[in-house]
Amino acid sequence: MASPNPVPVTGRQLLRDVAAPFALYYLLHACGVSDVLALAVGAVLSLVTTGLEMVRRRRIEAFGAITVLALTASMLAALIGGDARELLIRNAWISAPFAVITLASLRSARPLTYLVTWMLMGGRRHVMERLWHTESRFRAAWRNVTIMWGVLMLVDATARVVVAYRLPVPQVPAVDAAITVATMLALQLPTHLFLVRSGFWTDLFGRRRPGRRALAE
Repeated sequence: MASPNPVPVTGRQLLRDVAAPFALYYLLHACGVSDVLALAVGAVLSLVTTGLEMVRRRRIEAFGAITVLALTASMLAALIGGDARELLIRNAWISAPFAVITLASLRSARPLTYLVTWMLMGGRRHVMERLWHTESRFRAAWRNVTIMWGVLMLVDATARVVVAYRLPVPQVPAVDAAITVATMLALQLPTHLFLVRSGFWTDLFGRRRPGRRALAE
């Protein structure tokens, strides 16, 4: 039900963005509310939480803007046309543009995956910057991560459209929520895989060992 946010997530975020809209839809559906209205309520919940997150961070990010636009457009289309499947594919309209933006970032100075991780690294940002400037294997690892993120998001979008139009409407929210969780987990794998293969995973995520090169200094 929620959008596949590509950054690492916490248990609270999973409850808020996946479990809450998922449970709300089935609760309203059990009470006899129409599919369109029950899904619209879940979309409004996702829209509100996304908006509040942007307010809390005091900045508008590309992913947040895409999410707001996709949720708003799909909700209006479903309410006007009365087709619940317009709302069921709303997350595909988030995944697909994000995949394009991610792959397009390969042509920029730093790919999107690097920038997202850099924002989360806190005290080790300077380590990332030093490695970026001095280690070609480190730069290559992030470009490989970016390619994998883009491909996975395209797979995510395709899977959501197929599920939305092939399964009965009441079954789709459960499968869509499962796709969201699977995508969140899958997006973490390339980051760690390619950094391990490059030899720099410990520099960013592991504990520093005595005698190891002091990159942070």
